[in-house]
Amino acid sequence: MKNYLTKPTWVILPIVLFFLFSYAFTQQKQSESKDADFYFNQGIAYIDKAQYDLAIAAFNEVLEINPRDAEAYCNRGIAYREKRQYDQAIADYTKAIETDPKLAAAYYNRGIFYYFKKEYDKSWEDVKRAQNLDYQVPPKFLEDLRKVSGTQK
Repeated sequence: MKNYLTKPTWVILPIVLFFLFSYAFTQQKQSESKDADFYFNQGIAYIDKAQYDLAIAAFNEVLEINPRDAEAYCNRGIAYREKRQYDQAIADYTKAIETDPKLAAAYYNRGIFYYFKKEYDKSWEDVKRAQNLDYQVPPKFLEDLRKVSGTQK
């Protein structure tokens, strides 16, 4: 029996297989990215429709695909806020901040929840961090925080 695979074929075959596997991996990653975008947009739509449990489920899908998506944590935090589940919202904003420390909106939103929980020092801390990142904190919120905390920070 003759071996029809010559030396050049043995050299080329691994290269071809490498490129095929690389292409397949890239296609899978692009597909996952599109899926994450789909679920993210779906979550936003559910929030707009006040369907918070469905929004949370959609953002859970995003985070399963990409656990480093800070915006998904923030938006899931909004859904938890609307359900008055403040501890879960704070946990999501904390995770968003760990993932992206420059996400000013996460600090501001977490500061709001600390305000609701009457943890005013923590609220001030987050509000100041948001402002340091050029976030425009609504003056009414600052005024209310000053009144209840008894400080002029």
